[in-house]
Amino acid sequence: MNRITTGIKTLDSIIDGGFPENSTILISGSPGSGKTLFSLNFLLEGARKNERCCYISLSETKDELIKACEGIKQLNEVKKHLGKTLAIEHITLGEDISIKRFIEIIGRYPKIDRIVLDNINKLLLFAENKRSYRTAFFKLLKHLKKAKCSLILCETEEGKIDSGNNEAFDVDGVIQLSFLDFEEKPKRTLSIHKMRYTPFEPKIHHEFVITKNSINLTKTKII
Repeated sequence: MNRITTGIKTLDSIIDGGFPENSTILISGSPGSGKTLFSLNFLLEGARKNERCCYISLSETKDELIKACEGIKQLNEVKKHLGKTLAIEHITLGEDISIKRFIEIIGRYPKIDRIVLDNINKLLLFAENKRSYRTAFFKLLKHLKKAKCSLILCETEEGKIDSGNNEAFDVDGVIQLSFLDFEEKPKRTLSIHKMRYTPFEPKIHHEFVITKNSINLTKTKII
């Protein structure tokens, strides 16, 4: 099976070389856990390889995302690839763009190799009810699977891996970013809860480090 590198070598080694091709991965976690930076780094990895990459934000604006990249040396190249192999699109859901209309827009996107959707919670806000949201989410997944690999970001409450609407059952993989108190000091961690077609150690917390220079996953396991 072809693998899509994540942009983090340690993570690639843990999941047999990267995410399975044509998969949709849920990146879940609480605010500040690193979901956005993880995803931008994933797209930058593809942009460097001349893959067509797109970040669709239902939250932060393009300028806000670029500013976040400027704070980390490893992500400084993002501006270099904008308009070439990388696009950042900010879409505001509301009266003019409903969840149904958003699905139609995604369906018209040209062939994209890597795509990030930030975040699924905004779609939930504009769904008429839970049933309509589940139907829309399933349709969205069908479109996203046309890409080499797609990441779907999800804001979660502590200890949960999705919004509570069973997104984790429908996607191909689930990566949870969280905070754990370790020796009286909180640390960011990454754990894999699901990854189809891939051998991995489930629910093991690996230290996820974000500094002004880089984004990295250490081999340290926090029990």
